[in-house]
Amino acid sequence: MRAKWVRSTACAVTAVLLAACSVSVAGQGAVGAGGSSTSRGTAGSAGGAGATGAPVTGTSGNVITVPSSGAPASPSGAGPIGSSLPAPDGAVGSVGIGDPYYPRSGNGGYEVDHYDISLSYDPVVNDLHAVTTVTGKVTEASRLGRFDLDLQSGMNVSAVTVNGTAAAFEHQQAELVINPARGLPPGTALTVVVTYSGRPSVVPGGAANLGDGGWYRTPSGGAIAIGEPFSGSAWYPVNEHPSDTATYRITATVPQKWSVVANGIAATAGLPPVPTGRKAFRWTQSQPITSYEVTIYIDTFTTVTDRTADGRPIVSAFAPGTDVAKYKNLATDTRRIVQVLSNHFGPYPFAAAGGIYTGLPLRFALETATRPVYANWVDTDTIVHEMTHQWFGDDVVIRRWSDICLNECFASYGPWLWHQDVDGTNLDAQWVALMDGEAAGPDFWTSPLVDMGAGKEFTSVYSRGPLALHALRKQIGEKDFAALLKGWPATFGGKVAGYQDLVAYVDKISGQHLTAFMDAWFRGTVRPPARFLHPGGLGG
Repeated sequence: MRAKWVRSTACAVTAVLLAACSVSVAGQGAVGAGGSSTSRGTAGSAGGAGATGAPVTGTSGNVITVPSSGAPASPSGAGPIGSSLPAPDGAVGSVGIGDPYYPRSGNGGYEVDHYDISLSYDPVVNDLHAVTTVTGKVTEASRLGRFDLDLQSGMNVSAVTVNGTAAAFEHQQAELVINPARGLPPGTALTVVVTYSGRPSVVPGGAANLGDGGWYRTPSGGAIAIGEPFSGSAWYPVNEHPSDTATYRITATVPQKWSVVANGIAATAGLPPVPTGRKAFRWTQSQPITSYEVTIYIDTFTTVTDRTADGRPIVSAFAPGTDVAKYKNLATDTRRIVQVLSNHFGPYPFAAAGGIYTGLPLRFALETATRPVYANWVDTDTIVHEMTHQWFGDDVVIRRWSDICLNECFASYGPWLWHQDVDGTNLDAQWVALMDGEAAGPDFWTSPLVDMGAGKEFTSVYSRGPLALHALRKQIGEKDFAALLKGWPATFGGKVAGYQDLVAYVDKISGQHLTAFMDAWFRGTVRPPARFLHPGGLGG
């Protein structure tokens, strides 16, 4: 993620929060905060609105609940508070994956390997019908008798099966609570099929007040799914925490005038049959990614294609009614950006690249895997930032939201490396200018880069992050820093990692004991002390 940026006189970048903005289309009401929605079903029967598969006729502007503000936990063995579910045949998976910043984000008792999302969408009335198949395995130490998926209350669930058998379920606020007909032994393969419909909307309370996540409507009447930390649960049932990554196949059927782009590679063979006047699209993401890195864009966009130096497809989409020529000029840099970054970070980690140029006045850009989403203020530095995320954040995944610097600090250093290589920028001079300028006062240091607190993740990482990494570069030297930039993705790619993993890795490659140095730069809430302030004579 990147907030809207401006350049300082030192040619560095600083996050600037814009005034709140909103995007609306005719026929879609405002989205409120708070409230709840409940639907119920039992094994062998369907429950909740939309059970017949008929078009949804409820009012627009469904109340959406952020996963961290759901109902309180229920006593062990009982259903959710106010529940009519039967007693579970086994243990109850935790409501929340265990992240203290967002206690109800994600879920326990299982892990997901793959999401197969098949949806039909009519943009004119914002009407979505879908079947999502979630496959994975049981991780509970004993028999699993109940577990949750995250799904916003704007979606009306009509049926759930677990391993081919109808399951009892209850949809309360942002939690879809599921009772398998029989408890599932540890290690059992898990296949959950959820049939649902509704009018998707946004999830209020986006990170650092940069904007809501979820299902945005576009001025042309289309839609795009984006947001961090919450987005996926607005339109499909998900274990919504970055530590549980999965592969994706997204199949979308839309009216003839619309097109669809999502993550990964487009498939043309084996598409489902569609009625006259509609068409189908399928996108496959074969490398595991987090749920907030998943997007779908439905609109009357135009596209341009290219290939990376090693032949991977680059697909970029441009929203209608925007300055397409400007965005195409920016998109043509993608190939070169991937090459420059690959020189520093190692091989590009995904099978495709590109971007989605929305032209929307969003207050953030987002590193949706293979195809980042850009706002109307996009520039080359923003593209470099989001493409750096493909290594740092999309391939190497954070363990907890308190570790977000592992994503954002490195992504914010990406433009420094770009300007070093492309423009010949003197990064030492840039660092000194910033330290003597905006970083000179005590307020700059009050928010740490690690364990900054919930809701503060996307603040100082953009400004302090590059300064800390450049200081680390001078402390360990050019050879070891280059080894860090390539070795970190090579070692932790496709895995989760935390800040302590970074400290241990830096110690290993440098042969130094740098806990105190790194804590001063990454955890400290004051300007680093003199013994750490000028590594390698930097600025001394």
